[in-house]
Amino acid sequence: MQNKAKTTTSQLTKLFVSLFVAILVLVNIAFLVISSGYIYYSAKSQSEQLITAVEENLEPQYDWSALLDAYLAKQDDDAIILTTPQGRTYYSEDAHETFKDINHKRHYQNFVVSHKHIYFLAREGHHGYRIHVALNVDELFNLITWLLLTMLGINLVAILISILLIRRFAHKWSRPIQTMNAEIQDIRKNKTPERKVTIPDNPLEIRNLAQSFNNLLSFQNNALKREQQFVSDASHELKTPIAAIRGHVNLIKRRGQSNPEIISTSLDYIDSESKKMQLIVNELLTLGRIDQNNDDVTPIDLVKIVSDVVNEVQTVYPQKIISNLPEQLLFPIKPTDFRNIAHNLVENAAKYSPADSEINVVLKKQADKLLFQVADHGIGISQENREKIFKRFYREDKSHSSKVGGYGLGLAIVKAEVDKYHGQITVEDNTPQGTIFSVYLPKEK
Repeated sequence: MQNKAKTTTSQLTKLFVSLFVAILVLVNIAFLVISSGYIYYSAKSQSEQLITAVEENLEPQYDWSALLDAYLAKQDDDAIILTTPQGRTYYSEDAHETFKDINHKRHYQNFVVSHKHIYFLAREGHHGYRIHVALNVDELFNLITWLLLTMLGINLVAILISILLIRRFAHKWSRPIQTMNAEIQDIRKNKTPERKVTIPDNPLEIRNLAQSFNNLLSFQNNALKREQQFVSDASHELKTPIAAIRGHVNLIKRRGQSNPEIISTSLDYIDSESKKMQLIVNELLTLGRIDQNNDDVTPIDLVKIVSDVVNEVQTVYPQKIISNLPEQLLFPIKPTDFRNIAHNLVENAAKYSPADSEINVVLKKQADKLLFQVADHGIGISQENREKIFKRFYREDKSHSSKVGGYGLGLAIVKAEVDKYHGQITVEDNTPQGTIFSVYLPKEK
């Protein structure tokens, strides 16, 4: 049978009340032990003083029948028995009856209970004399009993008050959790994943939990957006090539047998359009796979990545690429992320630059940032379009762009990677013409 789930308030209340009761029990036990010790040593001290007083005055000529009562306190029921070396025994008032009754009772160490009275017994021998003392310790026991009952009453009141106070404080401590749960349920019911839970100031554990949940919620929202964006972009951009491919397939089916010459032309067109589809899908997948988690990155040498990218682009495009790179530059970033930035910026510069122009690539540390810069002498970018170029599928010069490969996703990939590392990308005019792209990445995330 499954146990019924308990609230944090009830669990905290039960825990702290149990601890409080356990502490009270230990305190009461300690009080009993200390009180018992106090009664024992107090009675022992009184008996020793009484015996010492008798021993100091032991003389054979004394009539101890009258003297023994003088050594006793005014309290009733104290008793002394003195036995001389000659074997004669003297009793204080009522001592004979008291010791006769005590001797028939069960002893507990030096204590014995008789007729609702408690006595402390002590015996001592001195030069042939034997002294027996029975001290009534009722007052001590009554005092300790009264104190114990008072403590138990105070304990009971303290427990009742503690239940109310601890429950109140437990409810206050658990309120941030209840608030988080209500906000999470509200987010789920209202289908508003953009909302976040409130982060309390205290306690620290709940604060960290709320922050972690918000980070997880943000990660899931970004993943959902990337998925939705991928579906939207793919459906939008793949419609045209798919329609063209389907058109040529249908053309081959209808007229291929009667006009065989159209098969070769259609297949070339289908091959071209399928390659375009492959390129679009690859770039969309690159955008969709950009993970915002960069907590586990380690420093890598960026010089080698830039050199490899420059060599790759140089083998495909005719422009002269001039690199200004240090011997080594270590920076904490994932290799694929920085390669996406470098490759897309350098290839983009080559696509939109004259064949006989130069492209300058710079990599260096600047103050507390990393600077990666690509400058070309191409067609340039107008001021009003410098924010738009980082949008997906945006092409500034439609007429010129139709002659250039690509689908407007390169700079979108660069912007996504730069944002991932909390960096900045700027666009400036080059002299006498062209564009300078500058990427700034902070050393600390």
